[in-house]
Amino acid sequence: MKKRMYTKIHSLSFKTVLLSSLITLGGCLGTPPSTTLIESANAAENAKSKGSTELTPRHSFEYKIINSMLKRYHYKKFELNDEFSGKILDQYIDQLDPSKVYFTQADINSFNVHRDKFDDYINDGNTEVAVNIFKKYQQRISERSKYAVARIEQPFSLDKDDQYLLDRKDANWEVSETGLNKLWEKRITNAYINEILTDTKPAEAVKKLKKRYVNMTKRTSQIKPNELFQTIVNAYAGAVEPHTSYLSPRSSEQFDINMSLSLSGIGAVLRTEEDHTKIVSVVPGGPADLTGQISAGDSIIGVGQKNVESIKDIVGWRLSDVVNIIRGEKGSTVVLSVLPSATGLSGTPKTVKIVRDKIKLEHQAASKRIIELDRPSGKVKVGVIDLPSFYIDFKARNRGDKDYAGTTRDVKKLLLELNKEGIDDLIIDLRGNGGGSLSEVVSLTGLFIDKGPVVQINDTTGRTDVLKDEDSGTIYDGPMAVLIDKGSASASEIFAGAIQDYQRGIIIGETTFGKGTVQTVLPLESYTRKTFDKPLGQIKITSAQFFRINGESTQHKGVIPDLSWDLPQVEGDFGERAYKNALPWRRISIAQHKDFERAFSPMVLQRVKEQSLARISKNPKFRTTVERVKLLVDAGNETTTSLNLAKRKAKRALFNKQLLSLENKLQVANGLPIYKTIKEMRDAQEKQNDDIFTKKPVDVFLNEAAHILTDLQELNISAAAKQQ
Repeated sequence: MKKRMYTKIHSLSFKTVLLSSLITLGGCLGTPPSTTLIESANAAENAKSKGSTELTPRHSFEYKIINSMLKRYHYKKFELNDEFSGKILDQYIDQLDPSKVYFTQADINSFNVHRDKFDDYINDGNTEVAVNIFKKYQQRISERSKYAVARIEQPFSLDKDDQYLLDRKDANWEVSETGLNKLWEKRITNAYINEILTDTKPAEAVKKLKKRYVNMTKRTSQIKPNELFQTIVNAYAGAVEPHTSYLSPRSSEQFDINMSLSLSGIGAVLRTEEDHTKIVSVVPGGPADLTGQISAGDSIIGVGQKNVESIKDIVGWRLSDVVNIIRGEKGSTVVLSVLPSATGLSGTPKTVKIVRDKIKLEHQAASKRIIELDRPSGKVKVGVIDLPSFYIDFKARNRGDKDYAGTTRDVKKLLLELNKEGIDDLIIDLRGNGGGSLSEVVSLTGLFIDKGPVVQINDTTGRTDVLKDEDSGTIYDGPMAVLIDKGSASASEIFAGAIQDYQRGIIIGETTFGKGTVQTVLPLESYTRKTFDKPLGQIKITSAQFFRINGESTQHKGVIPDLSWDLPQVEGDFGERAYKNALPWRRISIAQHKDFERAFSPMVLQRVKEQSLARISKNPKFRTTVERVKLLVDAGNETTTSLNLAKRKAKRALFNKQLLSLENKLQVANGLPIYKTIKEMRDAQEKQNDDIFTKKPVDVFLNEAAHILTDLQELNISAAAKQQ
């Protein structure tokens, strides 16, 4: 049985990526701040009210720390000079107004006065200009809000042939307020038409949009100092490289939760609808579920601690603020005021007391299923492990918790269960898996190979280390495939690349995202001797680039599958290729390794490709699914839309008719009842999407991947028999 490698691999990855930084990092930060500075910073920080845009001396000091860390320890060596200063300004403006609907060209001209000065501001820890730009942004938001609220009350002329530009990233800035008003006239008209096309009555559409435009100003005014500081710093970090970012204390907490898949709370997934916080899903067996009084669709309108008297009205709050007060220590009590979905927002609220407990977010953890195929040779069992991310609860593991969340330990358990259930083949589904822990992907790969290199890491010093699976033996050595798509990135690409380089299995799907860099998360507080009352954030810094064992980077190019389908694509670049300042693709030396002894031969692989194409050409369900994808992609590729209501209605009616027809074909193919109307279809799909804890049916791509893998196994066995 294969031994665990967590400690060894985790230590090695941190050694290659972090150790030199940790040893020398304190020296790059300069002299610690004086007691007077710290006291004034703490006092200023504590004096800030909600929604203030004024930053403090603490933020200035933190800015300098981040600057030193980026310049000295980022993998991409850059010079913070006048030229780079302009990139930071462009990045900041793009963060605030990416669609160019708030600022005018005159605003941009006034900002450009500082175009070659941001390097000096950063070196001095000066955020004043960035804050002033944000204040101008708030002012423009307020002006647009007032204009929109007034305009929405006026009649619309919906019989003209005007067009509205949907994709404005390459548009010019409007030269004046008059130009902005004309743009917003079209923008508001388009929003109104969208509401009418969803069968909203005109009066209700006006009421709904008016509330939306009023809330524009409210949401912007609720920005807190730490959030504004995060936006400012990330203009700098994003100009360096797209995967480098600053995490405020609240964002750092969310990052830790995402990596560990657990939190202390009530066990419910929430989202904002209008001004209300809606319960989307309830975690089975979680604290909310165990009360028997909380259901998906309910709305939370008040939150308190311990008792009913402490309940605060939270209607209109941002979701992040609601989540923050619902979370708390394990064993503590939170009190909710809830409007049941059955009675709606006009019903009578009920009070529910919930004792917080540790929640494992199972929908993000590894899970298994078995697909049974009817083949000419008989029934075949294909095991599937769905892996949404490469996660690990570092804190729980370091504490010695036996049941800490970790990708490798969870997948190992699932593999042993699938082996007992007698699977013939295995698929690892990495579609949409954006990556995660580097140590986890190395140890996970070790479950499928005997031993050897998994990934090469090239760090900021130019040194290349090879992370290896040192243990002999495997947990699963049968036929396997890895299913990928363009959402598979980073750690997913390491795993898929290693399986492909060892010829351990077949890679099926779409070319991956193309992220070939390693990020290290460093808490700023560790390097400031905890001199501030308020917690500091963290810097997620690109500290290395990883390379496949064949010497190629996945950067830009991604992992190209052995077998793919010709699917419709959204126009334009996607993934790493879409970032202007991403690291380039390159190659290093090959890491010596031994190919899998029972690798699929090229001849067999070519034969399987032909069989797959023949099979899907005769599969109505597959063809219908591709037609549906094409219909949606074609709609998404449109860059302009008509502001003529009659034309939009005709186009929408045709689209809905086509979509409903395709969806009903799939319903019939799955043995399910057809939808009578497009609304019935959308309501049903929304309910399915919300219910994230319910296992979704096997899609056509996963099903075809199972057939492909079975084809490979059967042809391989046949080829081996002929050679004997």
